[in-house]
Amino acid sequence: MFSEIDPYIYVATITALATIIYIWISYRVTSFRKSRVDRIEKLIKKDPETTAAIPTDVLTAKEERQERREMVKGVKTRFTVIRRTLILFIVLVWALAMILPFMGRLPSTMISIIVAVSTAVVGIAARPVVENMISGIVISFSKQLRVGDTLVVDGQYGTVEDISITHTKIKTWDWKRYVIPNSRMLNKEFVNLTLNDSLQWAYIEFSVSYETDIDMVREIAMEVAAQSEHHNEQEVPQFWIRSMDKERVVCWIAAWADSPAEAWNLKSDVSMRLIRAFREKEIATHLTYVNLSQEHE
Repeated sequence: MFSEIDPYIYVATITALATIIYIWISYRVTSFRKSRVDRIEKLIKKDPETTAAIPTDVLTAKEERQERREMVKGVKTRFTVIRRTLILFIVLVWALAMILPFMGRLPSTMISIIVAVSTAVVGIAARPVVENMISGIVISFSKQLRVGDTLVVDGQYGTVEDISITHTKIKTWDWKRYVIPNSRMLNKEFVNLTLNDSLQWAYIEFSVSYETDIDMVREIAMEVAAQSEHHNEQEVPQFWIRSMDKERVVCWIAAWADSPAEAWNLKSDVSMRLIRAFREKEIATHLTYVNLSQEHE
């Protein structure tokens, strides 16, 4: 079959096809890298705490700038590695296509040995690395997980600090690093709190007794939530009675916050204000009394 094809036309066709694929991949990788970097810089410019799990003042201004530069650098490095990896793959496929017409001249035993050795090396020694690299490339071009996103995964709450070609690093709320291989991360279920925007609907659940004036409870809860500086004023807080249990009325007070970090502060602030207001108004919250004394005959 290959003997009927002009070798010059074959080489030119394969080379041209490889060049087109190379140009397209370079353009797409560069475009994705730019969009990811622009997104991080836009988030940080809008609110530096958008990329933090909880607000903190422990870092100096210089350290914060360094941390942001590291985030941007990590994204640029990852897409550079991806581009080089894909280009290397294209070169290998091109080289294989170049020698394909001559494969028929090699002894079948030699071909079998080469294939067996290559399969063993890739399948046994390099399998974890290859799996993580492929998963890293898939994650990098996916919009479901990006550097700067705030996640809840495996019970861990934090922000995606870095996505390398093999691992995803999450900085949890207590500043620990939760590192997950990309092959596992690709198959995990997680909650992305900043997938489409950074706004968060934060709520506080509390219980009051049936003797309490529920209208007064609603008024106080609405007022303290609206007074919090962490509350987004575009929409007023909302109050709901979630359930009526045998011994208590379960209530919710909810409000919008600008980011997960602000939602963290909002819930803490509203909780403290509620406690103070209930004590001041002598509102009875629900208490469960346990009688530890036992009568012995």
